[in-house]
Formats: sequence, C-alpha cells, structure tokens
Amino acid sequence: MIRTPNIFLSFICISIMILSCNKDDDKTQEVQDIYEGCCSTEPVFGANIDNLDQSAGDIEVYTIVTQNGDGFNDMFAIKNITLYPNHTVTIYNSDNEQIYESTNYAEDLNRFPGYPQDENNGAVSIPNGTYKYKIVIENEETFRKSGSFCVYTWADPEPSFVGCNLGSEFDPIIAFPPN
Repeated sequence: MIRTPNIFLSFICISIMILSCNKDDDKTQEVQDIYEGCCSTEPVFGANIDNLDQSAGDIEVYTIVTQNGDGFNDMFAIKNITLYPNHTVTIYNSDNEQIYESTNYAEDLNRFPGYPQDENNGAVSIPNGTYKYKIVIENEETFRKSGSFCVYTWADPEPSFVGCNLGSEFDPIIAFPPN
C-alpha cells in the first residue's frame, strides 16, 4: 500500500513534465512567418469593387518590393495609376496600422516605401514582411482594390514568392530567384 501512492505521485509528476514540455514546443511553432500571405490575391479590406471605366488602362498591382536601389521592384508599383488622378493609395503594416497614404502616387517621391534609404539601400524603418494596400479611385463605390504585398531584401531567409506579381523580372541582385 505504501508503494501505490508513490507510484501514482511519480506518474502524475512525469505527466506534468511531459505536458509542460509539449506546451513549450507549441509556443516555438507559433512563430508567424512575416511573409505569410504576402502575395495573396484575396482582398483584405472587403470585396474589391470595380465600377470604373478602365478603358484608359487596367489598374495592376505588382506585389513585391525589393528595396535595394537597383531599379528592379524598388518601390510598390501600380501600373496605370497615373491615368486616374482622383485616387488614394494607402499602405498598412501587418497590424493594420496605416503607415503611408498618397493622393498623388504618380510621382517617384510619392511612392512607397520612398526615401531616404539606409546604408544597405533599404527604406528607413520599413522592415521586411507583409504589407497591405488599398487603392480607391473617385470613391469606394466606384473603385476599390485591396490586397497584400512583400517587402524583401537579401538579408532575410528565402521566402516563397509563389503567386507574386513581379512586374518585369525578379531583382537580379538578390541571390535566389522566386520559387
């Protein structure tokens, strides 16, 4: 009889140790990929609305920014946005905090992530990761397009760029091509 409680207590202690170790393992697996969803084609701020006569040119968003100053995908690009002067482009970080807005996205100095750049040619205080955009032309009932895009430099482990719209070609300075 004396041995049974000791065995039972030992069993309980070992079980608690195993369960607590598993909880620690679960916490390390919860680390979020900063590029998760970065080139998703899904709208992030409600359904996209297109009641705009786009006969002047379709609005196309390029979903990767490699901010290293080499002229390839250095800025967040929106094809044909200059054809629609009554527009607003808003950029949000992964916490849905607005970090940028422009009503004149046509000019080089008004593009995200903008300047100045740091010693590694990256935009100052714009870390790698997933960002969200919203484009409104005239008003949200006329044209609204939202989605996500990647900001990436070679200093980060290689993410998957499956589904990203690169515009022209992948940045040749970065060592690894898109998947």
